[in-house]
Amino acid sequence: MADSEEALGSAVAMLIDALQRAGVSGTFGPCLAADLEAVARDLPVSPELWSLYGTSGPLDTVDIPAPLGGIILTPARGLVPYQSGYRWHGNDGHRMVGWPDEWVVIADHSGDPFVADTAAPGTRVGIAMHGTGSWRPFWVAPTVADFVLLLACFTQAYVVEYLNRPDDAEDEGEDESWPPAYHARVAALLRDRAPAVDATALLDYLNQ
Repeated sequence: MADSEEALGSAVAMLIDALQRAGVSGTFGPCLAADLEAVARDLPVSPELWSLYGTSGPLDTVDIPAPLGGIILTPARGLVPYQSGYRWHGNDGHRMVGWPDEWVVIADHSGDPFVADTAAPGTRVGIAMHGTGSWRPFWVAPTVADFVLLLACFTQAYVVEYLNRPDDAEDEGEDESWPPAYHARVAALLRDRAPAVDATALLDYLNQ
């Protein structure tokens, strides 16, 4: 398995630390086995997703502040309804054309889904923009553990160091959508703490 429980545990610990310093609430740990078994009846669950939710995944909804809307993580029990609008039509539940069977949405940013590709070795994770006519993810993390590290670096760079900085440190006239200073910082953190994450792909998404 590409994501060992040790690697996931270390990544989640880093995310929890960043969330605590950011003042963002969230509880992590092993979900109920019945919840994960229920998910597996409707969705493909890769070994890496089993490992995440079965050992140290979010136990409730986590909302990480981000420009243009938060990054939302859902617990295992919320995964099936979370696919509405992506895998299934939100009104009548019919299967959506163009959504691969192996993709599972595990988080989102303002309707842009973070997609876990359960058919890829390691369960790579990408983020796709909605409203473009087709789903073309920016593949940002080669494994689920790397995705968790990405979130930790994002939280540190944007929430802890940028959003929560002292009022007298604010730059007049700075673009609040995706501030350039934050871009540089998150890229530096990824290089240092999560070198397997494709920082270029992430910044390409942020700059859209």
